[in-house]
Amino acid sequence: MAVAVVNFARRPNLTDRAYRYRAARKPPTGPKQCAFCGSKQKIMVGHLDGHEENEAASNLVWTCRRCNTLVSNAMRKAGRGRLTHQYNPSNEGAKSLGQWVLAVQSMKGESDAMTVPQAVEMIRATPSSARSRFASEIWRRRRSRGTDKTGVPF
Repeated sequence: MAVAVVNFARRPNLTDRAYRYRAARKPPTGPKQCAFCGSKQKIMVGHLDGHEENEAASNLVWTCRRCNTLVSNAMRKAGRGRLTHQYNPSNEGAKSLGQWVLAVQSMKGESDAMTVPQAVEMIRATPSSARSRFASEIWRRRRSRGTDKTGVPF
């Protein structure tokens, strides 16, 4: 019987988050509870071999956040799996709602004020607290204009 060799090479245009989202699109079979402790709280898709790019059904299990972290740490100490690359933004990024909107519109192809790579850089570098503040302001303005229930963004 031949054994299939699978190349788990990372695709340079996919982030670790994208790999997790891809795995969640083809969830594991069985009840949605942690395969390690049986918890039904904070359940997510885990990868048995520690490689998020390995989307094979036999590699995916339901796991709780706690067990996923513990297993990942144990695998890292054993030299197994693959380290994820977290993006830790600096304190740079959009300083105003106007800059944020331009970056988002550039990402969506609705503005040529900046290139898509520049927009991505600005969005990534914007702290989450600022992103939340911008989103709140956008929705406050939409509600005041009555466009919060339509497809009109602003």
